[in-house]
Amino acid sequence: MNLVIEVNIMVSLIILILIEVFLFCFSYYFSEHDIMSPSCMMCIMFIISTTFALLNVNNWKIDFSFNTTALIGSGLLVYVLAEIFFRYVFCGQLHGKLYVQNEYDNSELIIKPIILDAMIAFNVVVVFLYLKSIISIVGGNMTNLNSYFHAYRVMGINSMQYQGTSITNGSINFLLRFVVASGYLAAFIGMRNMVTKNAKRSVQLRYAIIVILSLMPSLMTGGRTGILRMFAALLIYYYICWHQINGWDKNLSMKYIRIGLFSFFIIAPAFYFSLEMLGRATKRTIIDYISDYLASSICLLDQYLKSPVPCVSWGEESLVGVKKLLSSLGLGELSTKYNLEFRHLGIGESNVYTFFRRPLHDFGYGGMYVFVVLVAFFFSWMYYKKIKYKSYQKSAGWTIAYGYFYYWIMCSSIVQYSANMISVGAAIQIGIAVIGYKLFVRVGKSKRRINFQKVRDR
Repeated sequence: MNLVIEVNIMVSLIILILIEVFLFCFSYYFSEHDIMSPSCMMCIMFIISTTFALLNVNNWKIDFSFNTTALIGSGLLVYVLAEIFFRYVFCGQLHGKLYVQNEYDNSELIIKPIILDAMIAFNVVVVFLYLKSIISIVGGNMTNLNSYFHAYRVMGINSMQYQGTSITNGSINFLLRFVVASGYLAAFIGMRNMVTKNAKRSVQLRYAIIVILSLMPSLMTGGRTGILRMFAALLIYYYICWHQINGWDKNLSMKYIRIGLFSFFIIAPAFYFSLEMLGRATKRTIIDYISDYLASSICLLDQYLKSPVPCVSWGEESLVGVKKLLSSLGLGELSTKYNLEFRHLGIGESNVYTFFRRPLHDFGYGGMYVFVVLVAFFFSWMYYKKIKYKSYQKSAGWTIAYGYFYYWIMCSSIVQYSANMISVGAAIQIGIAVIGYKLFVRVGKSKRRINFQKVRDR
């Protein structure tokens, strides 16, 4: 690579990192030092991905232009400003000094053991039926379950690419929604009780089993996204529950930075070595593989901007779930753009393009910024309007839903997850989890209840 070109590429990436760091500091200040706020987390993820891209300039022979720097930087700026605007106008926050009243207690959330045991039994049966369905669909004489999982994953990807539908249909898909939803319900209650330190170990173990069973469908398709989504939910559930008990004026930022660093050095190797367990393989080293997973999206977005693919129908990449619903009502065609095209990068291929590719492809530059604003408004409405500064009694259902959606932000530097989140399936799973909370959860006795008023800058 020509030295001058290489320097220009590195300068573009360094400028992008500086923009991202500035926007993080800006967001962190206006979120009142809330490191898990949507805009802060989005900036953090882009800083990580862009840093890994910079470290691999030579390895991947990256050709990165300043246009991509401008697109990502302006997209993040729009998101941050939209969140601040929503808080100021619609949440009545950031207006200066005012009285904020916090009410919180450390009551244990309880589901009767017999109901928990029934959930576990139900999930085991459904997972077993799903396994039988996978074996039946794949057929043949595979040597082990890993081979079935890999073959099923390949068949599923091909089905989504050419038909726009899953290869497992009918009642099993519907039952799996209960399995996944029970995992988010159990995760929220487990994190709440972990913070309060009230629940018995046997009860917490039941919640953990339900969470693990909820991850099995994802693992059985040869994927690990389900684990990452649950990890994101657990992080935000603990964060919210801790603040609801200890007060939102307390700060968990440094603790979460340590948790993030520790989690990375645990999850990254597990992520790499799990490939063989899921029937997949790679010739790349662990460093190359993790770099590719975290940073290829930044480089592929640059490739897309230089060589875009034509848009056939409005919303075909961003609104796959919506188009599926409309198609079922006879209002248009299915989208087959759930998985995007692969492009070469270094020694391998990838098909992830950050948060911005899908809306840019579907709606153009102006439409992309509108899409970013709407997503920012959505997360701000849930977090700042329905959860933050609210007691857990008023916000439990919203917190469960927010944990489900939070991965959309945590994977923003890698992929636009709207195809999964803006869908009937997501609404059903969230609805099941929230209704399950309303039906099965009762509140134990509180050991302490504190009401206080405090003047603070917001």
